[in-house]
Parts: sequence; structure tokens; C-alpha cells
Amino acid sequence: MVLDAVVFDFGGTLIFHRRATEDLIRLSHQSMTNYLNSRGLNVELDRVIEVSNRIYNAYASFAEKSFIELDSHRIYPAILYQLGAAEFDNEDLISGAVKSFYAPIVEDYCIYEDARQILEWLRKRKLKTGLVSNNHSTDFHSQLLQKHDLENSFTSTVVSSTIGIRKPHKSIFLYCLNQLKAKPESTIFVGDEPIQDVKGAKNVGMRCIWIKRKDWPEVQVQPDWTVSSLSEVEEIIATLS
Repeated sequence: MVLDAVVFDFGGTLIFHRRATEDLIRLSHQSMTNYLNSRGLNVELDRVIEVSNRIYNAYASFAEKSFIELDSHRIYPAILYQLGAAEFDNEDLISGAVKSFYAPIVEDYCIYEDARQILEWLRKRKLKTGLVSNNHSTDFHSQLLQKHDLENSFTSTVVSSTIGIRKPHKSIFLYCLNQLKAKPESTIFVGDEPIQDVKGAKNVGMRCIWIKRKDWPEVQVQPDWTVSSLSEVEEIIATLS
């Protein structure tokens, strides 16, 4: 095949969080509670957890079925309203709440050792690179890129909260391909999620490398290659380009 571009998923593919998800989310809720109390709301951690989880769980169910992504800045006013904030629509308060929630998560995320290596290798081979990521917060996603010095590592960066569509919907993949000016059949997608990444990318005609970093329940997807590390991805691409 003629290879013009390689597109990556972000979380779980190039970067990862060290703490267990449950522990990390609790730290985030504690951070947000501290911030809200500093702004005079006087709320308890358990109340913040209950309200935030209830609203986000309802949203997550909607997003999963509709593939519509809303940025956290559009969801947090509902959380602040339920917590009794008189100025629940105050942009400064909303931004502060979002930033405080995501701060511990940004701190916890690390980059896989072979991520920089493959991105530099692709750059030297003059292949276009893309990033397609599901994320509730464009600001959070930008902070992760900045932390790991990846802001300028991709020809195209597409975040679901920015364009309003989530993987595995075809539109988010096609949006990236359009920015790259690349055809699906000349593009490889690399991701760790069997449905969001593998099935989504295959549905638009991309060839796909599944980085299987953990055991998954049996899923009906057929990646072109299955690997366990980004180093193996480099070996595959070397044979194609």
C-alpha cells in the first residue's frame, strides 16, 4: 500500500494514567471541592461526587448513543447549579471548576517510553501524522499535549469536544483525513480501544493497528494488525513505507 499518513488515538495509546481510575476521579473531585469552597460555596466532598457523577453519567449515556460530544464548559453549569452556586453560569467560576477537576489528572498522566521515538521516526520519514481523541474538555486535552511537549507533533489534531462528534462516528475520522488531505486507504490508524478506535477507523476505510494493552471481552472487530507496543507499530510501518 502507498502510505501517506499515520493517525493515533491519544489516551491509552500514547499516554497513560498511573493511578486507578476510581482513585484519580476522587482526587479530582477533592480538588474541585477545595476550589469551590475557596469561592465561598461551602460544599462537602460527598455532595460534589454525588452531583457530578449523576450529571456526568446521564451525559455519558447520551454521548455514547448519540456520538455527540459536549465540552465540559457546557456541562459544568448544571453541576454548579445543583451545588447551589448562585452564579452557576459565571465563566470564571466554570473555568476554575473545570481546571481544578482536571488538574490531578494532568499531573498523573505519563507518556509511553516509545511514543516520542515513533513520532520522531515518522517525522523523519516525512509521513503526515494525526491525532483523533475523545475528550470531554478541549482545555484538558491541550494541557496534556503541553505537559508532554506534543503540541507540534501532529499535522492534524482533532478533539471530540472541539468538533462536537465522538469516536467511533465516521465524521471525526473523516474530519482528520480532510485536514491531512489523505485518503483512508493510504492512512493507518493506531489505537487501543477495539470499538472507538479499531471499528471506527475501519468503517471509513483505514487500515488499523490495535495496541492491545489489556484483556478485552470478546469483540467483533478485525484489525489489520494486533500489537502490544508502539515499537511494534514502527516495525509494521517500516515494511509499508
